[in-house]
Amino acid sequence: MAAGLTLFPGLATAATAAGPATAPAAAAAAPAAPGETTAKLAGGALPDQQDLAGAFVPSGPTRLLDTRDGTGTGGDVRPVGQSPLILDVSDVSGNPSVRPTAVVLNVTVTNPTGDSYLAVYAPGGVRPTTSNLNFSPGQTVPNQVTVPVGSDGRVAFFNHVGTTDVIADLAGYFTLDKAASTFVANGPTRLLDTRDGTGTGGVKAQVGDNASIGLQVSGVAGVPARNITAVVFNVTVTGPTAESFLTVYPSGNAVPSASNLNFSAGQTVPNLVTVPVGADGKVAFYNHVGSTDVVADLAGYYVSGEPRTGGVFRTLGTPKRLLDTRDGTGTGGVKAQVGDNASIGLQVAGVSEVPSRSVTAVVLNVTVTEPTAESFVSVYPSGRNVPSASNLNFSAGQTVPNLVTVPVGADGKVAFYNHVGSTDVVADVFGYFSAGDQLGLSALSFSQSTVDASNAYTEVAVTWTVTASNPEARQTGGTIVIRQQGDTPDTYVGQSYTASFLQGNRGFGGADYVSGNAASATYSYSFVVPRYSGAATAKWAVSLVALEEIQSQQRQVLAGSALSGFGNVLTATSKVSTVTALQPELSLDLNGRPPYVYVSNNAYVSYSVKIQEQQSGFWKGSLQLTGPGGATLIASFENSNFQGQLRSPCQQVVNYPTCRALFLIPSTAPSGVWSVSAVTLTNNAGQTKSFTGLNTLPITVTSNESIQADSFSTTPGELNSWQAAAPFKVSMSVLGARNGVRSIELMWEGSCRSLSKPPTVDPDGRFSVPAVLEQSSNGTAAKCILRGVAITDGAGSLALYGSNFGAPDPGVSVRSILDTEPPTITSALLNVTSISQSRAAQQSFVVVLQVATSIAPVNGYRSYLYDSSGKVVGQSSGGTFTTPEGRATVLVNVPYGIAVGTYTVGFEVIDAGWLSTGYGTPGGQPVPGGPLTLEITEG
Repeated sequence: MAAGLTLFPGLATAATAAGPATAPAAAAAAPAAPGETTAKLAGGALPDQQDLAGAFVPSGPTRLLDTRDGTGTGGDVRPVGQSPLILDVSDVSGNPSVRPTAVVLNVTVTNPTGDSYLAVYAPGGVRPTTSNLNFSPGQTVPNQVTVPVGSDGRVAFFNHVGTTDVIADLAGYFTLDKAASTFVANGPTRLLDTRDGTGTGGVKAQVGDNASIGLQVSGVAGVPARNITAVVFNVTVTGPTAESFLTVYPSGNAVPSASNLNFSAGQTVPNLVTVPVGADGKVAFYNHVGSTDVVADLAGYYVSGEPRTGGVFRTLGTPKRLLDTRDGTGTGGVKAQVGDNASIGLQVAGVSEVPSRSVTAVVLNVTVTEPTAESFVSVYPSGRNVPSASNLNFSAGQTVPNLVTVPVGADGKVAFYNHVGSTDVVADVFGYFSAGDQLGLSALSFSQSTVDASNAYTEVAVTWTVTASNPEARQTGGTIVIRQQGDTPDTYVGQSYTASFLQGNRGFGGADYVSGNAASATYSYSFVVPRYSGAATAKWAVSLVALEEIQSQQRQVLAGSALSGFGNVLTATSKVSTVTALQPELSLDLNGRPPYVYVSNNAYVSYSVKIQEQQSGFWKGSLQLTGPGGATLIASFENSNFQGQLRSPCQQVVNYPTCRALFLIPSTAPSGVWSVSAVTLTNNAGQTKSFTGLNTLPITVTSNESIQADSFSTTPGELNSWQAAAPFKVSMSVLGARNGVRSIELMWEGSCRSLSKPPTVDPDGRFSVPAVLEQSSNGTAAKCILRGVAITDGAGSLALYGSNFGAPDPGVSVRSILDTEPPTITSALLNVTSISQSRAAQQSFVVVLQVATSIAPVNGYRSYLYDSSGKVVGQSSGGTFTTPEGRATVLVNVPYGIAVGTYTVGFEVIDAGWLSTGYGTPGGQPVPGGPLTLEITEG
């Protein structure tokens, strides 16, 4: 289970009135908030195939989030501002062993205060530059969203301007941890239209007040009669008589509290809907108030079992813009609206991380903007006739988005048709479905069905054969996962063991290619059976085989019960674990910063957990932080094995790992001191041990709500640190402080350091603390940037500023003045002017300089000894220094055996800013007082 949040224990989170659904948008999203940096790998994703989301499990519709009543926020009731709202979706399967890689949500914004957009994404890195919903003040706008899940089991909701309430209803999730359904693109085909009796047995009637109608989907319009788990519709309401909402749900179920479309009287509103199919092969449409016509266009369906005709879902790292008619993106540079009764094509295969082959459908967020007339847009496979179905309905001047799942034409394109007038169209790709019908397993088994591992770790080979029916297939590969089975189907105990394989490679990723070709290739992996488990008998199973073929770019996923027909289970006699973890060593990962956390934009805090588990080894654990009022936060971490090595967030070896527990501290966290109160550790035998009452490693959390500071400045305004370190002070206005200001801590990037002195109150009432700019050197003026400010008042309240904390920037930088004056001297004296040839070798020759005052001190030289022809016969260079009296020395190299004659000394003086001036050198200035000559005499 990923990190959870309980800020207000005991508050109910029951769902209330259903919220709406449908409408994405195309606007530039803001960069990531400071501190928004968690791993990008989805919680259940494969380390070597992170884009592979897998197969689909329909679920719901179920309300996960409603900011109006605190559902999904731990009871916190407030709209979403510019701090991303983080939603934990790690438990959507109801089974900790089945982790979502992506979730399908019906997201609705309501009560917005500004013209804005909402972006839904996996937390981590930079927010995408695309958005999912666009809206204006007072609007209620829904849209279906398919979003990858972050490694911490969360998704994020970012609102650009103002505030808005956000509602999210689960339609299902993708996973690699169990047998699930694959997608077959089919459409768009109209299955329901209450205006003309399509799908209603010819009855032309609106869906009435507080009423539902059923629609047969299994066995209709190319949809198989069996094994259909869910369908994907573009659902449109039109001609409603009242403000209401529409909910689409499995036939035979009770009407859920979730909704798919919200609308006002007279509106036409579309939305993409993914809905499980009832046991009778039907889905139902419920209208809350008044009556409305309903139109449903089939986009595809999810099918389980054999044959595996559907595609598996693959996500993009971030959504990519493929089409924007406003700037020529996707149109070959042509900037033109889609015209009246006209279509344009868009290449999707082979573009922006979408493979060039075996892509059956793409998931696009399509937005129309600046339309000139009331119209509709249909998105359909290139090469086919324009369908009667539509995806977006709009009036002149509206901006309307909608998620679209559309089959890809044989030419790798999809088409966009506009009915009336003209409109700009924007399309962002969020993912795609890859075919896998040509890939399969013909064999999978352990080399023996049982093994005694109770005395020692024992190797057992598992062998499998991959088939590819495409005659052009060139090379197969993939990933295999082995886990210890739990007591019930699709449950597992202990860490996973994951290895990659590739045709033609031995030892690649821990698995060996044995024999065969792309049509049929056999692989083997030596699985080291662990000695310890929670019982005398343990069953180890190949829980997943993910297949891929390089040439056709097909992908296939076989998981859980889909592998049960093979010999994929090994029964091991084990030694029962009798040892659990010792109390771990904990530390805060602060990178030199004080233990302060600014949470206005959410923040992450990392703890290191050093674990000792001497028998079965460590599997998973959690840390609990407890804060003001008993509020708690949970951060979870789990160990896994990839290619024979532990992988993040745990490192080193399984019995003595060091793991990273990453806490999300949300903007709603109460300010004050939070401490680690408990640690829970579970070993690979499934045995858990908790350590409570710790009260250690405190951090102080603030959103600057109690005290604030502004008008940061430094004095003096100009600093010269060339001669010596330059003192200065940092001043600021502090508001809201109680009992005075106790301390002001400064954190610098660059050549500044703070002095450990208490703040002083200036005559103008501002507070100041001293600091020093280090001495400039090596040709560079010293400089620094104020990266952190921590202000504590007499009551213990804290305010934070600067990028070190992801807090507002104080805007303070300090720099020494530049060195713009080359050094000058006023006199030069050579210590020896005449010497015999025999004594020259034992004599040191020094020029004593009087240096004029300048910006930077002289700290280097180069000297030259010239003969009467001007040829350099000796030279020297090195460092020097300027005394308080302004004197410096330059050494002159007189070579051994120098000839009798008259020589001249020239030199260059160099200052700390690497500016130089030559004296007595070619092109240089004359030596003050005349040339420096050295006479070498006989003798």
